[in-house]
Amino acid sequence: MMKQSTAVLPRTRRPRRHPKRVFWLKLLCVFAAASFAALLVCSPAVAQYLPWKIGEALSGQAPYTLLDAPFIDQRDKYPTGCESVTAVMALQYAGVEVSVEEFIDGYLPQGNTPYTDESGTLVGANPWEEFLGSPYSESGWGCYAPVIAGALEQLLQDRDIKDLSVKELEGQSLESLCRAYVDRGVPVMLWATIDMEQPVESTQFILENTGEPFTWIYPLHCLLLTGEDGESYYFNDPLAGKNVPYPKDQVKTAYQGVGMQAVVLE
Repeated sequence: MMKQSTAVLPRTRRPRRHPKRVFWLKLLCVFAAASFAALLVCSPAVAQYLPWKIGEALSGQAPYTLLDAPFIDQRDKYPTGCESVTAVMALQYAGVEVSVEEFIDGYLPQGNTPYTDESGTLVGANPWEEFLGSPYSESGWGCYAPVIAGALEQLLQDRDIKDLSVKELEGQSLESLCRAYVDRGVPVMLWATIDMEQPVESTQFILENTGEPFTWIYPLHCLLLTGEDGESYYFNDPLAGKNVPYPKDQVKTAYQGVGMQAVVLE
C-alpha cells in the first residue's frame, strides 16, 4: 500500500498575512469613525437629538445644553398669545397639567389696546399690569413679565402647588440665565422680538391708570429658552417651532431692547 503524502497542496495553503496592511486599514477605519462623530457633534441640527448636555465638542464650542420641553404652536388659536403659550409650555414641563385656554381665561388679566378717548388722546392699558387686548385676536398687543409672573403665582396658589415657585428676573444676562437655570434643567420664559428682529420704538400712548406716557417696543415676542451652544441660543418659539436656534448676538440685542425681562418656574 502506497503511503499517502502529507504535503500541503498549493490550493489549501493558508494565505500569507500582511501585518502592516492590516494596521493601516484599522487606523483608517478609526480615523473615518472619529471624523464622522465630530461632524455629528458639531451640527446643531443633529445635536438636538443627542443627550441634553454634551461636553466640549471637538469644534471647541461651549458645552451644549438643550431641554426637551413641550412645544405649543400659537398660530392657529392664539395669534397674539405668545406670553400665555410660553407660560403653559413651562408649566407643562414642570408637570402641571393646564391648557392655554385655562391659563388665558382663568388667570391672564386683560385690558384695552390703545384707543383715542374723548379728548383725542391715545390711551391704553398698562402692559406691566395687563395684557393689551385679547390673545385670541390678531389685534392683541401683548404684556410684560410681571403680568405672566402674577398669573403663574395665582394658578399655583389656586391649585395648592407648593413645590414650585415663580421668580421674575430683570436685568440678568443671557449667560447667567443659562448657567443658573437652563443648565439645571429649568427653561426660561424670555421676552425678546419676533425672529430676533431689531427692537424699534413704535406707538406712543398714555397709560390709563397713571396718565404717564408709554412707548411700545415692536415686534414684541415671548419664547421659552431651552438651550445653547457656542453660536446660538435655542427656544421653543410659539411662532416658529421646537428648539429653534437664533444667533447669540441677535438674541442679546432683542432681549436687551425690550428691557431684559424673564420669568422662571422652579
